[in-house]
Amino acid sequence: MRTIYSIRRRFFLISLLSLAFTFVLTACGSNTGTGAGNPSGSPTTVQGYGSAYGCPSDAVVTTAPSTPNVMVHPSQANTTIIAHTGDVIEIQLPFGHQWRDRPTSQNVLELQTPAGYAWKANNVCVWRFVAKGPGTATLGFENRALCKQGQLCPQYVMYLPFTIEVK
Repeated sequence: MRTIYSIRRRFFLISLLSLAFTFVLTACGSNTGTGAGNPSGSPTTVQGYGSAYGCPSDAVVTTAPSTPNVMVHPSQANTTIIAHTGDVIEIQLPFGHQWRDRPTSQNVLELQTPAGYAWKANNVCVWRFVAKGPGTATLGFENRALCKQGQLCPQYVMYLPFTIEVK
C-alpha cells in the first residue's frame, strides 16, 4: 500500500515538474520574426488584455515590430495616403475607445497578423498591412465608447475611413 502511494506521489511530482518546464520553455519565445511586416517574436494571447484598452485582439507582441514605411493616425481619416508596393502600412488607433475594423475587399493590401493588437508602449491598437501591388484600397474602422459593465455609457459610433493609394 505504501509503495503504491509512493509511486503515485512520484508520478504526480514528475508530471507537475514537466508541466512547469513546458511553460518555461514556451515563455522563451523566438526572435526570428514571422515574415515581412509582421511583428517580431511569437505573439501570445492574454485573455482580456486588448479588450480592456478597446482593441479587438488580445494578442500581446513583446518585441517591437519592424518600423513601418507608412504610419497612419486618426487625424488622417478621410484623406488619401500614398504608399508603394512592398511598403508596410501601420494603422495606430488610440486606447480608450472600442475599435473594430470593418472588412473591405482587399486586393491591394494584405492584412498581417495579429490584427488589432494592443501596443502598450504607444497606447494604441495596431493593424499592419503590406502593399501587394498598385491600386486603391479603403480601410474602415469603427470607434465606440469603451464602457465598464454596470455604468452608464454614451451611445455613438464614429466611422474612420482611410484611403490607401499604392503606386
